[in-house]
Amino acid sequence: MLGEAELTSGLFSNQWQLVQRGEVLAKAIRKPRNCYTTVTLKDGARWRLQPDGWGVVRAVEDEVPFARATRDSFWGNRWEVSGLGFTYLLQHEGRIPRRWQLAVGTEPAAWLRGSTVNYNRVRINAPISVPMVAALLSWHVIARPWEAVAFAPDLWTPEVRGQLTDPLPPAF
Repeated sequence: MLGEAELTSGLFSNQWQLVQRGEVLAKAIRKPRNCYTTVTLKDGARWRLQPDGWGVVRAVEDEVPFARATRDSFWGNRWEVSGLGFTYLLQHEGRIPRRWQLAVGTEPAAWLRGSTVNYNRVRINAPISVPMVAALLSWHVIARPWEAVAFAPDLWTPEVRGQLTDPLPPAF
């Protein structure tokens, strides 16, 4: 993703679209009961964004995790968003509500701005190329923070239960 894009949904809707220059790049359907989101890309590829422990959200394609967001602060104002070939720091921009940035080290790579009242419209401005999965994981953790930190395997449907594994080795 490069340039300006927007994630939008209707009020109280569980269906989202990622739109850039009038073109729908991805559609996301939230499953709030199970705390996961199904993403369908323009080319037909399908992912699932799902919690995997307290403060961890995975992006899973064909039952294989390929990216994750990991909570990096007590209040949830800082997250590490990583996958094969990228790592960003997602952090809240101080006292201004609904303002976040994805950064590489101390240098911003993209800004995410929610509307004044809610996150039904999130504008993304990426002056450098950012993987779409990084933008969507970021949206998932800032727009639905209670889902991002959820870990409720008893609520998951059989399609999700038992499919959570870590593709990266644990840090020592």
